[in-house]
Amino acid sequence: MREYVHSQWSQGCNDVFNRVADEVSLDVGFDDLLLPVCTSSSNVEQFKVRSIYSAVGKREKKGDPCLTGRIFTYLNKPEVQKALHANTTHLPFHWDFCLGVYLLLNSIERVKLGFCRPLVYQEENIDMNLIPLVSNLINKGIPVLLYSGDQDAKIPLTQTRIIANNIAKELNLSPFSNYGTWYDQKQVGGWTQSFGGADANGKNVTYLTFATVRGAAHEVPFTSPSQALTLFHSFVNGIPLPRPSN
Repeated sequence: MREYVHSQWSQGCNDVFNRVADEVSLDVGFDDLLLPVCTSSSNVEQFKVRSIYSAVGKREKKGDPCLTGRIFTYLNKPEVQKALHANTTHLPFHWDFCLGVYLLLNSIERVKLGFCRPLVYQEENIDMNLIPLVSNLINKGIPVLLYSGDQDAKIPLTQTRIIANNIAKELNLSPFSNYGTWYDQKQVGGWTQSFGGADANGKNVTYLTFATVRGAAHEVPFTSPSQALTLFHSFVNGIPLPRPSN
């Protein structure tokens, strides 16, 4: 990841990306493995094939693989921006999605496609290991939910589960439930397992929950809003995800 962020590709990293591209195919979106590829010729779709990463980049809500292009066109209409009180300073470029493709294009392409300037991140935060931060939150008694859509290949559920298990082991958290299904509107919403321990009063408390979201892509609330709402509702209310016995 560090090599990708800093565009300093080692031969080994480059070989891995090429192998993934060959085996998975650049015609499959890593954001959503099941979504058909948009065949639109619009500029907003064309730039996706300019690199390994962008070629397998953003895919949209199931049922309309070209939704990004439609949103791009709609939100760049002057009357829409006026109604939203957007771009009141009359910036000389189009509104665009935060796709991180700006740096992949040369200056001529940026002007041609109307890309805005990239978001500016603090360099020291890009390489930050978030696992100790998550562990620190749990140590302070703050519950954490880690989840992944099971059709997301950018952040695969297998890696999220490994991270959850490692955190639980490091903090000596005990599994409160077996790995199994959770439900959304009487349908299997995904699979989950929770970990916890006793609080200062001796009461068992769930501190860490891992969940997959069945059929969801990289942006879970975008592709699976009902399941995302169930996840959110359970988490903020401190109640377990619905299980077969619930």
